[in-house]
Amino acid sequence: MLSPAPGHTLAELLLAMAVLAILACLAALPFAGLLDRLRADQLRMQLHAALNQARSTALAQRRSVVVCPSSDGLQCGQDWSQGWLLRAEQPRPDEADPAPPLAARQFQSHSSLQAFSTHGRPHIVFRASGRSAGSNARIRVCQRGLTQAEVVVSNTGRVRSLRSASPEPC
Repeated sequence: MLSPAPGHTLAELLLAMAVLAILACLAALPFAGLLDRLRADQLRMQLHAALNQARSTALAQRRSVVVCPSSDGLQCGQDWSQGWLLRAEQPRPDEADPAPPLAARQFQSHSSLQAFSTHGRPHIVFRASGRSAGSNARIRVCQRGLTQAEVVVSNTGRVRSLRSASPEPC
């Protein structure tokens, strides 16, 4: 009498692959949320560092420094998630050519990530004393329409950042 060949049948292998596929899908959902939080945290920390760099530059060079969002590293824009630039403040508002950038940062952020500053404060200025010009400023980091983090600049020039405990609509 012949015994069956050792191994697994095709049906058993397909069933095992189906179970693994279902488990992989269940594991991917929390991983996607974690990846979103990591992207938002990365942007928050980079903004925090850039604003501290601007303040240090203003103190070291004893002149006002402007930080503004920029997608090309040459001109100011609206969305901080594409990058930013640091430049010396223009002595006169009617001056034709703005000062060349002291530093610029560009990067490709995820399409669901955006960052916008306080309404009416498209850029942040640090005076030669290290103080921020104007009132307190906030940059909100939004992921898929919800606030994930904030970077806050006080009048004294102190920069702090925090994660949102409960995300709110942007």
